[in-house]
Amino acid sequence: MCAVKIIRGGSGLGDSLYVRPVAEHYVRIGHTVTVKSDYPEVFAGARVKVEPFTRQGTNVLAHYSSRKKYAETNQWQDVCINSGAGNLPLKIDWQIRNRALINEVKALANHRPIVMVNGGRPPMGRTDGYGNEMLPSRAAFEQVIAGLTGCFVVEVGKGSEVYPLSADLDLSGKTTPADLLDLASVARGLVGQCSFMIPLAEALDKPLMVVWASAGLKSGIEFIRLCAPKKILSKPSSQWVMDDAAPEVFEAAMRTFRAALEI
Repeated sequence: MCAVKIIRGGSGLGDSLYVRPVAEHYVRIGHTVTVKSDYPEVFAGARVKVEPFTRQGTNVLAHYSSRKKYAETNQWQDVCINSGAGNLPLKIDWQIRNRALINEVKALANHRPIVMVNGGRPPMGRTDGYGNEMLPSRAAFEQVIAGLTGCFVVEVGKGSEVYPLSADLDLSGKTTPADLLDLASVARGLVGQCSFMIPLAEALDKPLMVVWASAGLKSGIEFIRLCAPKKILSKPSSQWVMDDAAPEVFEAAMRTFRAALEI
C-alpha cells in the first residue's frame, strides 16, 4: 500500500475545487487520501476522507500562491507543480445531488439557457478592505448581464454585497457548495468576478466570462497586482473583459461569449 497522502490547498471554496482533481489523481494511483478542507461537499464521490482545514500535518500542497510570480504558468499549472501530481486536467466529474433544486430552477427558466452570476461582493471574502481594487464596477457587470438577453440569470454567492446585480432568480446565501456544483453542471455558462467561479466553471468545462477590475492590475500590493487574467485563467473556454474596456471591446467580448453559450 502506498503512503497516505494528506492534501491541502488554500482555505477557500475555489481552493477546494482545485484540490479535488489532485486528490483523485492520488487515489487513482493507489494512495489513501485525506483532504484538509472546510468544504467536504466538494469531494462527494471522490473516495477521499475530508477533515477540517488546517495548514499543519499535511504532505501534499495543492496550492498556487508560492508561484504567483511565475509568468510562464497559470494558476492551475502551479497547483499541479506544487502538488507533484504532474500535468493533470482541471476536471471534476459531478453527479447532481439536489435534484429538487435543479428541477425548480429549470422550471423557472422555462427552456431558457441558465447562466450563473456571482459578483459585487468583497474580493476573497475579506471584510477588512484588503483587495478591494479587485472588485469590478457595477456598471460593467450590468453591461454583461444586459448582453444575456434570452437567458435565465441566476445570482449565487454568500456574504455581504457591495452592490446588487440584476438577476431573474436570486439564490444569494441560499446554496450549499454542492448546490453550486449542481447549478453549474446544468448552466449554459457562468459570469463572475475573480473568485471561486473561475475553478467552478473550468472544472466543469463551462463557458466563463470574468469581469476584471482594471484597478487591481495597478494595485500597490504585489499579490493583488499579480492576479491577472493570464495567470488566473487556464482554459480557452474562459474569457474576460476589463471593467473600463471601450464599448467596442465590450461588445466584441459579449459576441464571443454569446457564441460560446450558443445563444
